[in-house]
Amino acid sequence: MKKIAMTLLLIFSLLLFSCAKTPERGADINYKQGFPDLSIEYLGNAQEYQSRSFDLPVLIHNNLAYDIENVAVTILGFDKHYVELFSTQENIESLEGKSIFNDGGGKEELLFNGQLGSLLPGARKEAQNYRIYARYDSKVEFTPSICVTGQLTGYDTFAGGCQFQPEVTFKGQGAPLGVTRLQIIPRQGRAVELRMLIENKGKGNVGSVSLGAAALGGKPMSCEFRGTEPQETSLFSFESEQKNVDLLCTGFLSGENPYHTALLVELFYDYEINVQQTLTILE
Repeated sequence: MKKIAMTLLLIFSLLLFSCAKTPERGADINYKQGFPDLSIEYLGNAQEYQSRSFDLPVLIHNNLAYDIENVAVTILGFDKHYVELFSTQENIESLEGKSIFNDGGGKEELLFNGQLGSLLPGARKEAQNYRIYARYDSKVEFTPSICVTGQLTGYDTFAGGCQFQPEVTFKGQGAPLGVTRLQIIPRQGRAVELRMLIENKGKGNVGSVSLGAAALGGKPMSCEFRGTEPQETSLFSFESEQKNVDLLCTGFLSGENPYHTALLVELFYDYEINVQQTLTILE
């Protein structure tokens, strides 16, 4: 009986071990989802003493699923009587995004040097608020497999290889800018219209966004941003604090019945994000 009990205990332990959840490996993680943002972190002291040279170290961390390029990091807001930076801008040519080869994303530390001034007579400290800005160029790819149909009616009936849905929502493509809603509208002659809502879900601001490749089932589509001039339909400039824009694309289907096909939309954009910090100068 004792031997049987030990055997059962061993079997039970093996079952528990086999059912335990194993950590996700880099190859199992889909980095092209959600709305990650660039991280800016000040690594120096929050307090410094007057009338001396000082260093201001800044860490830039790319949390996106894409590389970023032409990164310009700028520090603004200091009163030059108290803080004078020898250079207010540093540049990074490119910074790698998250992938199975680099699951942490690229990081780079920048060092700004400066000189602290003296406090006013009778003052024991001075708090200086400033901002660290980071601007970069990048892209985002929207590559879902979607169900399309040439039928002008009967959207909710199953006929063919998939269940057609006229509207689908998405939770991001691994960048602060992404397609969040897709409307699929069949037209006459096996044409289909795709209406995409492109949203900025990050904490920063998008400057402009331009269309790169656009294809449905490997065939190029004709696309334009809503609200642009006729000669600039593939480029859209965001106004200050603007968060979304509509992109309309037209393609052609290979059949009437519903079927799955690949959609590709490539967007290039520039982006700026900033964080506020405070440096306290002591006597």
